[in-house]
Amino acid sequence: MSFFATFVSNYKYSALLGDYFSMSESHNHQSSEQDEFPVGSIVPLSRIDIPHTDDVGNAAEASIASTLRNRKSHCTACGGKDGGCSTCKTSISSNDTNELPIDSPNPQDWFVEVSFKARRKQMFKKTRNGRYALSDTVIVQSEHGNDAGTITAVGLIADLNKSDQNEPLFNVLRVASKEDIEKLKDNRDQEKVIVREVKEKVKSAGLDMKVVDAEWQFDRSRLSIYFSAPQRVDFRELVKDLARTYHTRIELRQIPAREEAKRLGGIGPCGLELCCSSFLNEFDQITLDHAKAQQLPPNISKLSGMCGRLKCCLLYEIDNYVTALKNYPPLDSYVQLPEGRARMIKIDIFSDTVTVIAESNGAFLTVTLEELNALRKEGKIESPKELTTH
Repeated sequence: MSFFATFVSNYKYSALLGDYFSMSESHNHQSSEQDEFPVGSIVPLSRIDIPHTDDVGNAAEASIASTLRNRKSHCTACGGKDGGCSTCKTSISSNDTNELPIDSPNPQDWFVEVSFKARRKQMFKKTRNGRYALSDTVIVQSEHGNDAGTITAVGLIADLNKSDQNEPLFNVLRVASKEDIEKLKDNRDQEKVIVREVKEKVKSAGLDMKVVDAEWQFDRSRLSIYFSAPQRVDFRELVKDLARTYHTRIELRQIPAREEAKRLGGIGPCGLELCCSSFLNEFDQITLDHAKAQQLPPNISKLSGMCGRLKCCLLYEIDNYVTALKNYPPLDSYVQLPEGRARMIKIDIFSDTVTVIAESNGAFLTVTLEELNALRKEGKIESPKELTTH
């Protein structure tokens, strides 16, 4: 590259950096306005925040269940559980590690979090001189022999995840060698064959169960078979048959539908990998109240995921809707417009508009949030509660 071309390239890069920093400065001037909105909430495009002293109320209180409006946590996995879960603690620790007490004992000298197949996680102790990094494949102790997994958290993050668990009982032994990794790969390949063989044994035994997955412990001292079934299954004879075939300790574990989808994996209707098999650590209860709060039709077939249960993503944007709907009167409120009296039938939080239907001629009209707040300030909005009391 010539000197002139290099100069022009560096000049353009410097200009882009200048634009970036100027945008950052202008953004900082607006930060004070955004402090009142929770992180991740949908800020109204009109950015109007008029305190209302009337009794009209808001759409969030009228249409969203109180359990959703008063959630203790904004986590996408645990919702409002006391103490949160490993998913939200991981996200908090990655963003707020500078707020953690520095004078506390160094947890990074003692604990690591290890992930196994299907995102099964467990805390382990490590020796004082042991040095491990994220994504290292390690050999660890287990209740029966040794197992192999991948380190997913170290240091302060691992200590934060450990706070809601019992003291780890087992140690990290060493970093996996090339021979260990080859053996682990061979175990994973054989697990696919085992699933097919167990399915044949289940079919021949006439058991009402669906074999989902198999998992070898690293040293093959234990073989875990995961299955789903509509009811309890008497699999004692099956366990004896599997023990004779594989000459190891056999564990059959019945799992729910969501855990089944997590182990099988797949692509969701959004075109991405299933949340449960990619990043979710725990499951929260999801009801039709979540769909109702987001103004979704109660179509179970559309709202259900690969597991047949309501989609976990119904929980992700619930806080955005709660925050945004607080800026609007409840549905079925009446608005006094120049065209006459009209009833509010729809709220669009993405365009900051509402749709009303005129009483005089049945025409559909669109009112912006800015116009709605002006009408409300003038006392030209009646809530459904006011109408029922008259």
